[in-house]
Amino acid sequence: MLRQIASPIFLLTGVVIGLGAFGHDSNATKIAIAFARSPDLDAKTVSIVLAVWHFCSGCMLVFGALCIRTWWRAREGRADFLTTDLIGILYLVSGALTIGYTGLAFFWVFVGLGLALLISSLALRSRRVPT
Repeated sequence: MLRQIASPIFLLTGVVIGLGAFGHDSNATKIAIAFARSPDLDAKTVSIVLAVWHFCSGCMLVFGALCIRTWWRAREGRADFLTTDLIGILYLVSGALTIGYTGLAFFWVFVGLGLALLISSLALRSRRVPT
């Protein structure tokens, strides 16, 4: 029963993490506009920041794909949760630290995604027993 609840939560969390890449990357234009208003910034520095911004979006897409792959393998009883545990810990810790540093409530989303991934994975760890 617990596994039936945890499975869609785990999958949905992975999908949200992956789709977050598109939301994140869509803000690159806003960053570029803000940089354009500040003539003191070196063009090379702006290019590097935007490259890192796009890389971060790509990481989110890959993280989501890894979560979905782990979910798929968990359905077959063959999952290794190390990767998704690390993703969950990264989201949880970086979200909490960012909240502490910036005070922005938006980063509770990262805390929630990290917790959802870690907690739902606990129920998915049980191996299926052949009947």
